[in-house]
Amino acid sequence: MTKKPKNFTKELDKKLRDDHKRLLNKNTSFDVREAYREMRTNVMFSVTGSGSKTIAVTSSIASEGKSTTNFNLGITFAEMGAKVVIVDCDLRRPNVGRLVGLHKKKGLSNYLINDAELESVIHHTDFENLDVVLAGNIPPNPTELLASDNMKELIDTLKGTYDYILLDTPPVTVVTDAAVISKLTDGMIIVTRQFISEKPLLKDAISKLKFVDAKIIGVVLNGVSASDGGYGGYKYKYYKRGYYKRGYYRAYYK
Repeated sequence: MTKKPKNFTKELDKKLRDDHKRLLNKNTSFDVREAYREMRTNVMFSVTGSGSKTIAVTSSIASEGKSTTNFNLGITFAEMGAKVVIVDCDLRRPNVGRLVGLHKKKGLSNYLINDAELESVIHHTDFENLDVVLAGNIPPNPTELLASDNMKELIDTLKGTYDYILLDTPPVTVVTDAAVISKLTDGMIIVTRQFISEKPLLKDAISKLKFVDAKIIGVVLNGVSASDGGYGGYKYKYYKRGYYKRGYYRAYYK
């Protein structure tokens, strides 16, 4: 494992500010694109069966790159012709609007309290086949809204239009929102960033999701340099027979 660089925190802050520039585009390197395609393939094999698939992406703590990873996964699905919608379920610290340059729009929270029609909270993006539902106004009761019947009805309605529904959820060790949402999904992915999420935190995240019988289909190791054997920024492997080492988690195929 590469030694933690000096000024790592300052460099991380800059990377987080520039996350929207890290979305897949025509200038993205082949290695990075291939890594996300591998992730897409692994997800497809993990959630087999007919009909629309609902996948939630979470992390153990903030600043691990879950929103960018989720969005790039959505791009790769859209590129193969699948209809994809990304729903920002982080009603406390939303990121999807920042990634796509959409702000002050009504979104999920407004729909859940019957303050907006579904058609008004679905926004098209510059990526073909890829739509987003922003978080909307920050509510005082995010967990209750995400656990509501309206949330379940929303997912059921979206399944009639989209092949993949990708839910961007808050860190699982900070609030219970991701655990609540897990009941509506076909699987969950945990994103962890090298040097950020320590072993006890990631272990706690996995424990909390397993406690509610969530189906953990994979772990993304984010922030891995190419020299570490990663593909330009992350590794994706199934959460099977993993091991912990030096404060981060790396999982391997069963």
